[in-house]
Amino acid sequence: MMAAAVNGKGASFDVGAVKPLFQMSTTGTNHRYAVSADGQRFLINSALEQATSGPITVVLNWTAGLKK
Repeated sequence: MMAAAVNGKGASFDVGAVKPLFQMSTTGTNHRYAVSADGQRFLINSALEQATSGPITVVLNWTAGLKK
């Protein structure tokens, strides 16, 4: 995410030097974010680093084990 100071007063539109604000993940093409009304905060939808998950246990006929 980058930022630049802008000046739109008068007949001209001036853009200052572009500076990085912070790093964002660049995986995928669907970057969704929202900026607070005061411009001081960002809410960013990003994927978490996923660790290897454990095995999945499937229990068949589980109702037969219920006490009646």
